[in-house]
Amino acid sequence: MVRHYTQLEIINLSKLPPTTVKRWLEYFSYFVPGSRQGDQVLYPYETLKLLKRISELRMERYHLSTIVRLLIEEGFPMYNKGEPEAPASEKMDIRTTEQPEPDRQQQLVASLSSLANELIRIADHLNHWKLQ
Repeated sequence: MVRHYTQLEIINLSKLPPTTVKRWLEYFSYFVPGSRQGDQVLYPYETLKLLKRISELRMERYHLSTIVRLLIEEGFPMYNKGEPEAPASEKMDIRTTEQPEPDRQQQLVASLSSLANELIRIADHLNHWKLQ
């Protein structure tokens, strides 16, 4: 059985500020497979890897929306927001799915929209420097 950690344990193990961990767990919730046990949400060890990668990208000064795109590109798995983690036997690999589920479609649209906005921002930034 895979060990799961409370939010406090994740904060202590990650060595990141508590407010940062809480904010990232919320903002990047599609990448965080939390499961409920009573009043607590428990997180798998992979959550620490995710937080470490987000921390690295923030240290490189990436914007949060860009980090979402990079996590997708790097193959971090996405989960339905607000739903507990499914057992491994019930998880589906997105590459083998013909038609995305409506929630998955919304996630993809949101990700693509964020990517488009980021590309527009970068293009505007490049045009600004080109004109100077």
